[in-house]
Amino acid sequence: MGCRSLPVLLFAAASGIAILGYFEFRFLTDDAFISFRYASNALAGRGLVWNPSPFLPVEGYTNFAWVVLLGAVWALLGIEPPDAANPLALAFGLGTLALTLRIGLRMQLPQHYQRLRLPLLALIALGVVTNRTYLAWLSSGLETALFNFALTAWIACAIEPPATRTWRATLGLSCAASAAALARPDGWLAVLGCAPLALLGRRARGGWSPHERWAWCPLLLPALHLAWRRSYYGEWLPNTWYAKQLGAWPESGIRYAASFVLEYAVWLWAAFVLFWLLRRPRLPHQVAVVVAVLLIHFGYYTFVIGGDHFEYRVYSHLIPLLFLSSAWLLAAGRARGSVSVALVAAFVALSWPIPWAHHLATRDLETRKQTHKLVAPVAPRLVPPFEWLARPFDELQAWLIPKHVAMRHREHAVFYQQLSESLPSRSEGSRIGWDQRAILLAGNVGRIGWVFPNVAVLDVLGLNDYVVARTPVPGEEERAMAHDRLARPDYLACYRPNLTIQLPRRYTLRERKPPLTDAEIAECERIWRPRAGEPIEVPPGMELRRR
Repeated sequence: MGCRSLPVLLFAAASGIAILGYFEFRFLTDDAFISFRYASNALAGRGLVWNPSPFLPVEGYTNFAWVVLLGAVWALLGIEPPDAANPLALAFGLGTLALTLRIGLRMQLPQHYQRLRLPLLALIALGVVTNRTYLAWLSSGLETALFNFALTAWIACAIEPPATRTWRATLGLSCAASAAALARPDGWLAVLGCAPLALLGRRARGGWSPHERWAWCPLLLPALHLAWRRSYYGEWLPNTWYAKQLGAWPESGIRYAASFVLEYAVWLWAAFVLFWLLRRPRLPHQVAVVVAVLLIHFGYYTFVIGGDHFEYRVYSHLIPLLFLSSAWLLAAGRARGSVSVALVAAFVALSWPIPWAHHLATRDLETRKQTHKLVAPVAPRLVPPFEWLARPFDELQAWLIPKHVAMRHREHAVFYQQLSESLPSRSEGSRIGWDQRAILLAGNVGRIGWVFPNVAVLDVLGLNDYVVARTPVPGEEERAMAHDRLARPDYLACYRPNLTIQLPRRYTLRERKPPLTDAEIAECERIWRPRAGEPIEVPPGMELRRR
């Protein structure tokens, strides 16, 4: 068997493990159905909107490329988003694994490391496909796997030496950056990172060839999308940003990052970085650009946003890079080859105890009561020294999760399953026609919005509502990630909501007298949008709105 076939076999074996992990962690989250509803409305000819006209357009999604892709699969193959999303995510996740191995194969290593490249690659692949965060985001229905694939593709192209970069590599670089920006707004960092990379290439080769100039053209796509967003939705940023952003929240983000560091033994990787720094190596300029983009992204979510509602979603792209860079840092720091292999193996092994102990403690929980704000201490399940590391991890989780930060995969899986068993089917919900002007109030709107495609759903948490997203939060309220905003009762009453859900699988549609008209809806929009920033007083009991 030739040496060239060994990486292919390694990818096949790693993919097999990843697929087993996919079935172990496979789930859909309620938030994914927000994107599904936008795709549904677009295919119905209503546009990329949450509620059709006469409601004004609101961008309650942050994943334009994902919505378009799901819509295209539905239109061309007849596969609806709930059925298409997870297989697509799995494909992108395996694509990220393939890119990781490609980067490892092309990674510059000292001559005496060449015979160790395959063992190091095997350890890197093992670390990735046994990582709980990587496996969890092979599904969910969200765009995470698409974004991670696009960003990893950008990194794979960006780290190529500028002097030898071909116009085809430049085309791949610009396409990957554009895909990342269209998949999620933070992908714009990759687009901006293309500017110094372009200058480095021009300086290294004394100019750009005609082909290379054209190869940068895909970068126009995110700019065109930005202009379209402004003209269509009237804002430069998605509505979700206004709903979630209340100001910097570093006390949450630092804990979120610390939890990640402890769970996956990233402290050992930090020791590799220190070892490398002590050797005073030189970092290639193009690699420095990539590192700067990743640090800005990490810093923004950590010190400004405060982490993320989901379990390490905004750090998930780092998983392959941490294992890749651990091998590179040790090699560049001139560690002995056998020592490097042993240390990378230790990093992989130390990344297992806390996350897998947590998974074993929670995988069989089936009810909402068991999983609501799921804090599952793992220190009692481990032996020293892992028990000592798990104690601060447990304390961090106990602070974060009640504030809706770093919510674990199992909670979202059970919550979605509960909704599926409690709500009517989409075919039943479709019996209500848009001409009836039914209006429903909801806080967790994803699955509900999908089940009732012809009902106007008012999102009382603001992700899909312009007014609620900009309504000031009372000062005494404790922060809760993505659950901070409070809808004004008088604003909601303007639309005269008349649909209520009775669990399980029942709903009541009350007749209005007089009927709600399009002119009345348009008047509510006209009156309340300018008043979106007005402060409100919290009526007694409204603090219980959070799930």
